[in-house]
Amino acid sequence: MKKSLLSAVALTAVVAFGGSAWADILVGVGGPLTGPNAAFGAQLQKGAEQAAADINAAGGINGEKIKIVLGDDVSDPKQGVSVA
Repeated sequence: MKKSLLSAVALTAVVAFGGSAWADILVGVGGPLTGPNAAFGAQLQKGAEQAAADINAAGGINGEKIKIVLGDDVSDPKQGVSVA
């Protein structure tokens, strides 16, 4: 009796604490969203968002969704280092 109770408690603990934590996969995209090359940055942003949407529609990566995090380097190399 004691052994079966201990086994039940152990099984319950494994089920309760053994689950995986699902979280979004963050993908950073740095580019010139503003400044003199903003037209290129807009294309970069739309392409990254479309790729993430396509991957998420197909089930994501191992069941996890992709989320795009944008960084604006304002077409300035010094700002680009900060964004990276």
